Amino acid sequence: KVVYILRYFDSTGLAESSRILLTAAGVEWIEEHPEWPQEKPNQPHGRMPVLIEKSTDGSPDFVICESSNIERYLARTYGFLPVDFKQAALQEQVRDLISD
Repeated sequence: KVVYILRYFDSTGLAESSRILLTAAGVEWIEEHPEWPQEKPNQPHGRMPVLIEKSTDGSPDFVICESSNIERYLARTYGFLPVDFKQAALQEQVRDLISD
């Protein structure tokens, strides 16, 4: 069973799409709200949001940051993007149109 931790401020903002994807995937996840800016040096590249995929086999946790990167990782992991690369590119294009 995979457990995720999503770190972000206690607001919607850049982590909202990740929250929606985690919920739609039906996976177990929790949210953390680090004290900012005190915790900034402890985050990957000093950035948030951060997604932590907890290891269940003793290996190191998988940790990534940046909202778009987290969204793409979750979308690919849980089948929200088409398998066909061209169709996936078209879908990601629409996502980028909204965010740019």
